[in-house]
Amino acid sequence: MAKKGSNKWALLLTAAMLASVVSGCSGKQEEARQSEPSIASGEAAKPVAGEDGPLGKYDPPIELSAMKNLYGDERFLPGEDIGNNVWTRAYLEELGIKLHYDWAVAGDGFQQKVTMTIASNDLPDLMTLPAKDYFALAKAGKLADLTPYFDKYASDTLKSTLNADGGMQLKTAYVEGKLYGIPQTGGSDGTADMIWIRADWLKKLGLSEPRTLDDVIRIARAFRNDDPDGDGVKNTFGIGFQKDLESGTGSFEGFLAAYHAYAKAWVKGEDGKIAYGAVRPGMKEALAKLREMFKEDLIDVEFGVKDWKKVGEDIASGKIGLLYGREGLPWGTLKDSIVNNPDAEWISVPIVSADARPAKPATHVTLERYFAISANVHHPEALLKIINLFQEKINNKSTTLETLNKFGVDPDSGINFAAYAFGGLDPSVDKPNMYYQQIKSVIEGAEKRENIHPEAIRYYDTIKHFIDNGRDKKSDPLGWNYYKFLGPEGSWKVIDHYRSNDLMEHSAWYGLPTATMSRKGATLDKLQAENFVKIITGSAPVSDFDKFVADWHKLGGDQITAEVNEWYTETFGQ
Repeated sequence: MAKKGSNKWALLLTAAMLASVVSGCSGKQEEARQSEPSIASGEAAKPVAGEDGPLGKYDPPIELSAMKNLYGDERFLPGEDIGNNVWTRAYLEELGIKLHYDWAVAGDGFQQKVTMTIASNDLPDLMTLPAKDYFALAKAGKLADLTPYFDKYASDTLKSTLNADGGMQLKTAYVEGKLYGIPQTGGSDGTADMIWIRADWLKKLGLSEPRTLDDVIRIARAFRNDDPDGDGVKNTFGIGFQKDLESGTGSFEGFLAAYHAYAKAWVKGEDGKIAYGAVRPGMKEALAKLREMFKEDLIDVEFGVKDWKKVGEDIASGKIGLLYGREGLPWGTLKDSIVNNPDAEWISVPIVSADARPAKPATHVTLERYFAISANVHHPEALLKIINLFQEKINNKSTTLETLNKFGVDPDSGINFAAYAFGGLDPSVDKPNMYYQQIKSVIEGAEKRENIHPEAIRYYDTIKHFIDNGRDKKSDPLGWNYYKFLGPEGSWKVIDHYRSNDLMEHSAWYGLPTATMSRKGATLDKLQAENFVKIITGSAPVSDFDKFVADWHKLGGDQITAEVNEWYTETFGQ
């Protein structure tokens, strides 16, 4: 991650310039671009006869410049880099597109570089744009309108990927009725909280898995007071929480959902109206219960200054054995826990309710980026072809294991080649759900290994090896990761339970911040966080929640709510 503040003054300067650029102000560089054809626009560059379709090849090849966001942990084969790899070669050999990157940046530096690129009016042909920049450039006429090209050039696999959620995320890419980009779709199921528990601690203390919130509190009390780690010292926390309200490691969202309340989700009511979860009924009762738990010493007194990383350190060091979190914990925090102590045994179970109504975890779609192509390029369909190629190699149901090894994860080196691709996106209804179901069917004998998706075969083989060889976490930590993720006792078993029983509260809003959100959202977030922490820690009475609700509505919440409902209606209809 880039160090925050290192480009402070550059950002202030470029931010001031941004508005003039996207509003149509042109400099000498833009004049030069307008007077000269794009390098991708030569009239001789036509698709090969008979192949003018989703994967049609240009002959002679066209050239396109691009920007790219990196993950920061990319590894390359000897002699290769982001501009020379299996994907850039495939673009040229299969599509007739010679792609070169003007720049590729990871972490916080990506947004900084995008801002500076827009401010200098030096946009590449292919762009990966944060949402706010995508909409600004589309409205300014800087991006090509893909509407006339989508039906013809988007492959069936791409259309299937984009419609996995009914096309909800794709609809957000339309600006004044026109499609200017393709959203980097994200799944929402994987954002659902579940309860993670040290099963070895449960067994030692003679406790069962929780079925109600009272059970959770009973377990937290035992984990705090009854020496679950057996070292004779009272040094374990009852339940792990972090300071941030957003869902994650040590989340509050799963606990609040026991009272059918949500700190960050926008909930669509039976009347069709959307309301902010933090000011809905149930939140006051949830905060009151957390206050009781804090007073009883079941919550770390320092939770208000701990982020998810600090909570992760407590988990890894054996101080926490009960927390709310997402499906990916076996790949991070819990992995560190079993590396430090292979005898630790973690299980995941569904969140529980405080009353007779089933608890539903909140889920969120985060549309962070859109793929777009410059309005100056004479072949805007080239963007769709490049995205199509990723879909055909990775997401096509008929892809082969050989293809996945070549364009996805290399089984020998462990290098993730898919990270090199421009325009990589997966079905928004999470792929892990499909893989969990397929792996489960093979383990249960209902399906043959060779009939499931090749990528699922790879995961199945890893899980089966772990099962067959004694489930030794110390000698096979990767097997444990996959087993606890996609295996028969994995986190996706919990998500399958949620899906099968309609037990997810999908946040109804995931668009660009509304006008009032941009102006007042940070103030309201701070107001909420400070009030909640004060109530939980006892430095403010529970009755202060009523004042918080009134202040939230008065200080911009009502206007934001109106804007969210207006956005929802305009985007999706009634």
